Amino acid sequence: MKPLTIAPNKPVIVALVNPDGVFDFELGIGLYETTTGQTFTLPRPAVVLLNELDPEPGEEIVIQKHWSGRPGDKSRWTIALSTRSEVARANGPEATTLTEQLEASLSSTKARNEPVALPTPIRTPPKRQKPEAQPRLFDRGTGTDGPALAIQPLNLPELAPAARFRPGQIPANIAIREILAFIQTDPNTANWSDQARQDLASTVYIAAVKQGQVGLWERS
Repeated sequence: MKPLTIAPNKPVIVALVNPDGVFDFELGIGLYETTTGQTFTLPRPAVVLLNELDPEPGEEIVIQKHWSGRPGDKSRWTIALSTRSEVARANGPEATTLTEQLEASLSSTKARNEPVALPTPIRTPPKRQKPEAQPRLFDRGTGTDGPALAIQPLNLPELAPAARFRPGQIPANIAIREILAFIQTDPNTANWSDQARQDLASTVYIAAVKQGQVGLWERS
């Protein structure tokens, strides 16, 4: 056996045959053997650190004794796995098993979350089309510059035709009276001037006459 001296402030990389070693309670030191046939001793504080690290037989560790160099100052020990040992642990069988377990767990969760069959699409009934609005008697403007007209056919109530009128015609005097009453009661023309109302009544009456909806003046 060759003795191994651990000098201050110089890390030593070793692999132990038996990490438990042999502890001498009288001297308070632990005796260890390396895989290269060397032996060395560690004081009680270093033995505690080695036991906490708990390396495997043949696993590389780094031992370092730290000392300031000043007489009377106590030394401090550090013991850790070497970089090679850390990589080996990360890529070892235990790490592989853990990775496989995680992948299997993720695959199982994904399988549970996948639907058994594609969901049946919800068919929304077609929206009913709104019936076309009944044509209005006329479209009104703002009243500032007079009405903006869009003449539509008059849908005036059909009166019993007189013998001298064609069926469906409205006597002229009744048509004028209804047009004036409509304009007078419509809130949209409440603020119109008399001239604007007169122009609107004339326009609507002329359009009705041209379309054949107004007949002769009815005389009593």
